[in-house]
Amino acid sequence: MPEPSTPASSLSAVTPAARPAPLRGDLARRRALFGLLVSLVALPASWLLFSQLDHLWPEIVRMEGATFMAAATLLGAAMAVGPLAAAVGLLLAIWFGVDSVYRPRRKSSPALDRVIVGAGLVVWFAPALAALFMVVQALASGRIHFVRPPRDYFLATDPIAYWQGVGFWLIMGGLFAFLAWRYWRPKLLPRSAAAD
Repeated sequence: MPEPSTPASSLSAVTPAARPAPLRGDLARRRALFGLLVSLVALPASWLLFSQLDHLWPEIVRMEGATFMAAATLLGAAMAVGPLAAAVGLLLAIWFGVDSVYRPRRKSSPALDRVIVGAGLVVWFAPALAALFMVVQALASGRIHFVRPPRDYFLATDPIAYWQGVGFWLIMGGLFAFLAWRYWRPKLLPRSAAAD
């Protein structure tokens, strides 16, 4: 007796439909979202931990021996990892977010793309702008300040060291701006970058 043939519709119900492979832009957008979620979880958790430190530390100090060592180590690790995870998550979110804008994706989102590119430009050019701010502040006040080691150089009393400090910030600002421009030029001006 011949076996009954199975209809094609029942076969398709049994076997799952093959999903199309995600595009590179979609993968980058998912990674950016994950980095943003890590940052959004780690930042308030770190703030909460640091704000409650004056209550937590006396409780840990009362402990003894291995319990004290374990609790102090755990607290120190959380204090170190939390802010680092928030910062790295934000940077990865911006990095992969910008990458997702310039890669093929299944769905377009022009408004979100503009926000991501704007945030990326601010983050990439912020060190150069900070160095420029230091130079403008030094020229306006006649004093340049360095944090480590803590030193102040005044134009009136030590002009050579003052101008060396201004030159240092100009060089650093130029270096930061050059690196940011090298990253952004192929994205913002693809024809000009391809011509080189």
